[in-house]
Amino acid sequence: MDRMDNQAAQAFSARIAFWTSQGLSGLDLYERLAADDQLPAVFDSEDLAAIQGISPLSVKKQRHRGGGPNFMRLSPKAVRYARADVCRYLASRYVQVAA
Repeated sequence: MDRMDNQAAQAFSARIAFWTSQGLSGLDLYERLAADDQLPAVFDSEDLAAIQGISPLSVKKQRHRGGGPNFMRLSPKAVRYARADVCRYLASRYVQVAA
């Protein structure tokens, strides 16, 4: 699935655009996204893949290697990621470049 075919990724991108237009960036941006009720409360693996711009298989590999955001396993095949956990994970990967 293409990133922009995924509704969760579209919503995530739209909220990033909104908050950056309000002057937020970096870690402050991800903190605000974590509390943003206009985003879904949970994401599935395909949502997370689209948000990160990687394949669902890469998300699965991250999870099996102990990487990626914290997750909830609802069944052997159903995995969900809380919005706050996804945002904390993305914030942990944020790199501030010295000017």
